Amino acid sequence: MNLSTEIIGYLAIGTGFFAISKNDMTTFRFWHLISSFFYIIYGFFLNSYPLVIAGAVFCVIHVYHLRKIRQAKNSINKSTEL
Repeated sequence: MNLSTEIIGYLAIGTGFFAISKNDMTTFRFWHLISSFFYIIYGFFLNSYPLVIAGAVFCVIHVYHLRKIRQAKNSINKSTEL
């Protein structure tokens, strides 16, 4: 394994640990999305398709929930404007 692969792996771990330190769900999901993206890259470098698939699934889940959170906030903002 070369240095760039290890750096990507450590970035994935670091952003994952940073994500779980967040209390706000939006911030947690954003940082865990970034972590999952790094895991996808790391999985490609290692030719580990289960790691790539898991990272991709987590990305989809986090994007879905981030969009739901944003839609809920927009809905609340629109109702308070009336």
